[in-house]
Amino acid sequence: MILQENLKLEHLEIKKALEKYTAGEIKIPDVKKVTANYGIYNTRDGKFMTRIRQVGGEFSLSKIKKIVEIMEKNDVSFAHVSTRDSIQLQGVPADNVYDIVRECTENGMPFKGGGGNAYRNPLVSPLSGISKENIFDVRPYALQTDLFMQSFEKAFNLGRKFKISFSSEAEDNGHTAVNDLGFLAKIKDGEKGFLVYAGGGMGRGPAIGKVLFDFLPADECIRVSVALVELFHDHGERSNRSKARLRFLVDKLDFEEFQKLFLEYYNKTIIPKEYKNYIEKNYKDVVNSLNESSNESIQTKGFETWEKAALKESIFQDIFSVRLFIGGGNFSSENLKNLAYVLEKVNCPFVRLTTEQDLYIPLVHKKFLPELYIFLKENLNKQGAANINFQDHTVTCIGASLCGIGLLDSQVIGKSISYKIEELFDKYPEYRGDLYTQIIDGIRISGCSSSCAVNQIAPLGFMGVKKMVDGVVTDCLQVFIGGKIDSETQTLSKTHPDKFVTVEKAPEFVFSLLEAYILQLKNGKTISFEEYMQNYQY
Repeated sequence: MILQENLKLEHLEIKKALEKYTAGEIKIPDVKKVTANYGIYNTRDGKFMTRIRQVGGEFSLSKIKKIVEIMEKNDVSFAHVSTRDSIQLQGVPADNVYDIVRECTENGMPFKGGGGNAYRNPLVSPLSGISKENIFDVRPYALQTDLFMQSFEKAFNLGRKFKISFSSEAEDNGHTAVNDLGFLAKIKDGEKGFLVYAGGGMGRGPAIGKVLFDFLPADECIRVSVALVELFHDHGERSNRSKARLRFLVDKLDFEEFQKLFLEYYNKTIIPKEYKNYIEKNYKDVVNSLNESSNESIQTKGFETWEKAALKESIFQDIFSVRLFIGGGNFSSENLKNLAYVLEKVNCPFVRLTTEQDLYIPLVHKKFLPELYIFLKENLNKQGAANINFQDHTVTCIGASLCGIGLLDSQVIGKSISYKIEELFDKYPEYRGDLYTQIIDGIRISGCSSSCAVNQIAPLGFMGVKKMVDGVVTDCLQVFIGGKIDSETQTLSKTHPDKFVTVEKAPEFVFSLLEAYILQLKNGKTISFEEYMQNYQY
């Protein structure tokens, strides 16, 4: 459990470091040593990014309103939805970082474990406990694991980052197989449990995780997490950063020896009973209070296309989860305020972020959908939340204009590709609604080798590189093909350093590839974009 007084003392160290920095007494590398574990990094605009973490990316209406207030008070440029269930406040002046950290922490959004060589924010399937595909609600297990980890000192003194994920669906939208530790929901003989992966990850030397347990009783998830973090703390590489992730330790020992070592730690780990209090959220209370429309004559042009792309059935009768498509994953404070207004109209008290940089209003009554569509068009039109167009809707990292280690500006590249995709679907409008989410989720663009946009498991991924083209150093994109992660298939995208396209030619490359796919559909072939890319030759 986080001890608030201890955390306050830790945060004072952030304040001291930033004061020394603004006074010119220390440089950015010295600041980073203090701030990185809290998810605070300098950016190329001379300001800072502060990462607000919430387990599984669930943000209540009251917290969204608080973030709006914080942004307005502290001259924050914009909020950015990351691919790991956090909200990054970008363009924060150094003098305002500490105030943001403290105000977030005092309002249920504690700053600890947001970055650095530490245990990170757990990913959770965005519709855990709600979708029809849900095996069981994994959120309580993620929440209790995080609660214990926050007071486990070794978790915040590691050789490299440690990422953890929980998936509630066979689709594995929490990407459990490519996290350091992944829990995929499973039922065996009526008992809740997990298929457990260890040693997965993306970036340099990507790897699919090894199966640590084919079936682990669900209430053992904290014990496994603590044991593996402690093992990594004690045996992980610390001198060579490029070989310091858990997956390299697995390779170094070979999996059989790694498993033996893990079991030594696991067998001596004891978790107090009070942490095994896995309480499921009472969604029925929210469902019973949802607004319903009284205006049945609303005319909604484009509604049917939006309906195809944005809605998912829930386990509750006449209740849907609605995906809001957020261009670039970015919000101004005014946009976030509008989001809060929309939530109030629906009377759903929370949202959940997705790894595609979008978000869900998880519970919306069927009768209210036409009104919600109008509210989204009126209040979040800048994000394209309900427009079902492709412009600005590709998954990218934040890009080199801000990121200190970024090589290319992936957001600019993504924009140019997205406009070309929009041109394609103007040509084939009949496929827009059916293919929209397949395309925007299936194309991922990272500005460097860190794979923050998850390009290494994408059906079609790109990574920013520099190449010699006709004797000139040129901005290029290395191409990744055919990645797939779910409960049955775990495949990294195929790639090779020689398989690249120049940034200039990338939009036309994507246009031609997608047109060839659509023409197969027109000729009667039934195949998803993901399946098409698994057989694509480049």
